[in-house]
Amino acid sequence: MRSLTRRAVFAIISTLVFILLVSALVSETRQTWLPISKSSSKPDFWEWDTSTRFRTPHAKQSHIADVDICDSFPTDRLAGVQVVLKIGGSEDSERLDILTSTVTRCITNLLIVSDREAVLDGHRVHDVLADLPPSFRATAPDFDQYEALQRDDGSFERAAGWRLDRYKFLPMVEYAKLSNPSAQWFVFLESDTYFFWDNLFRLLDQYDPDVPLYFGSPSPGRHDKHGEVTWFAYGGVGFVLSRAAVDKLVHRPAGPDGEFKLPSLTMQDERLVTSECCGDSVLGWTLFKKGIKLSGLFPMFNPHPLHGIPFDDLYWCQPVISLHKSSLNDMAGLTKWENSRDRTHPLLYSDLFEYTRMGELADKEDWDNGEWGGFQDPSESPAHRSFEACRSACHDNERCLSFTYDSTGHCIFVPTMRLGLKKVISPEVRLSAGWDNEKINSWTASHQCSRPHWVKPSIERIF
Repeated sequence: MRSLTRRAVFAIISTLVFILLVSALVSETRQTWLPISKSSSKPDFWEWDTSTRFRTPHAKQSHIADVDICDSFPTDRLAGVQVVLKIGGSEDSERLDILTSTVTRCITNLLIVSDREAVLDGHRVHDVLADLPPSFRATAPDFDQYEALQRDDGSFERAAGWRLDRYKFLPMVEYAKLSNPSAQWFVFLESDTYFFWDNLFRLLDQYDPDVPLYFGSPSPGRHDKHGEVTWFAYGGVGFVLSRAAVDKLVHRPAGPDGEFKLPSLTMQDERLVTSECCGDSVLGWTLFKKGIKLSGLFPMFNPHPLHGIPFDDLYWCQPVISLHKSSLNDMAGLTKWENSRDRTHPLLYSDLFEYTRMGELADKEDWDNGEWGGFQDPSESPAHRSFEACRSACHDNERCLSFTYDSTGHCIFVPTMRLGLKKVISPEVRLSAGWDNEKINSWTASHQCSRPHWVKPSIERIF
């Protein structure tokens, strides 16, 4: 009897241990969307084994013709992913043409929202501000400019386009849900957002759309009732909402006759929408009030443009999902390059760096690579005497990987591998940029990425 009791106790203990282990594994899987504390001793990333949904293209040359761009695109994935492009009626037509021929070219179910009806690349552009009741438009600031935009008589002020933008976010989400109620994910971008669709699809494959999820690059927003700052996803970088998040956001109880008991989202938050500067902040606060907090995925959602990325440990082994303020040339070049590369592995920042430098980086005149994170030697340092002196001092400084020299006598050291951009100040003030290729080659050789670092959601790791 005693022996049987011991065996029974042992069996019970073994079962409990098994249950605890399984619970831990399930918890690790299901709670991937929760913010990660700085105090955690665990790495703030996962090393997921992901697979591409893209098909192998017919050719792998870097000069793939535009007509072949969509050959490998997994359009079947769009059955569960609704992409929404937000633009303005006064935006530059060339930018929109480039965008629709590159970033959104293969998005067969693309929804486009704006502040004026139009047709863009065969897609209807829906005026989401027209969905607002006349009573709202009569009292909200800037809607005189909205009316001027509709008249198209030359009285519209282009600067008003940004002010009108804040009104689009809440009705945009409602319109997306109404247009595609079966979508699992809703992806929102703007005209200067570049999305790496392969990496985005890989990311979404790891998460459950029936959990209320809100992904993007964190920006500080309003304060809650306890005085704590809340966070919203920066709109220009692009952001993602799960089906469960959208359902919770737009839900309005209805009476027995089918009439909604509450007005639309925008009307519910009329005072906030008309007083807040930015629509992405309004959306983030509205989600927060519904119990949906931002799961920040910076730097995978990246506020930098391509030329501004400060490549270092923070931007290296992480997959790239989006870029902001993308130039027209960058959109065209990245699209062709992406479709020429082997998608066996996700595209990392380290891959993007090799694309930007295309070999050794040569000195450039009228160029600035030092406006982000730069530092200087004391003013009496010989580094400030000339471009060559600046180069020599950079080489001797172990933190310096690149530099910018101002002809008025200022040497800026840069601790990252940043491409920078052309900048002409005046005939009297000239900038020149250089890179310490020896140190850069040494750094990259010692920072090989054995596995992708899919960062865990965090509002502590921010831009």
